[in-house]
Amino acid sequence: MVLPAAALGILNHLLDQTPGAHERLRAHAGQRACLALGSAGLSFLIDGQGRFVESADDGHAVTLRLPADALLRLPHQGEGVLREARIEGDAALAEVLGQVLKSLRWDAAEDLSRVVGDVAAERIVGAARGALARGNDLAARFAASGAEYLADESGMLVRPAVAAPLAGDIDTLRDDVARLQKRIELLERRRSAQAVR
Repeated sequence: MVLPAAALGILNHLLDQTPGAHERLRAHAGQRACLALGSAGLSFLIDGQGRFVESADDGHAVTLRLPADALLRLPHQGEGVLREARIEGDAALAEVLGQVLKSLRWDAAEDLSRVVGDVAAERIVGAARGALARGNDLAARFAASGAEYLADESGMLVRPAVAAPLAGDIDTLRDDVARLQKRIELLERRRSAQAVR
């Protein structure tokens, strides 16, 4: 399956919003690469402007393999998505592509301002960020409540404050048993030595 050329358009748009990205790519102008997302692939060439253009040639210097949903997650989770990448081929080009892709960030307010204006775009993006933060807070509270239930009410988990003294007591008991074992072995050797005499 071949990725639509629109994927290059999205990547170029993100490159336009990332300071220094085009300059880093210009040093590799003329080199070809392949971006593989799941089972889909897209061959591209780095042009003299430091942009990605579609290329039919299969002679790739580098192949970047990403999860199928990487383009959707890349603007918000750049580094997280790229940690999942597998890179094959020219190490220098792969490193530059990796650095550039890690630095990509989507300026949603800039894009939205073209449709609704600057003030409205900032408010919409601010509201979206607030909703996302509230969602993350809600998830954290839910996880804490679940852990509290499992530890306090159901007894399925043990709190670290309760487990730490028990672990210390177990360590002490283990050391005492080891010393007792050595003492018993020493006494048995002495008794064996006395029986031989």
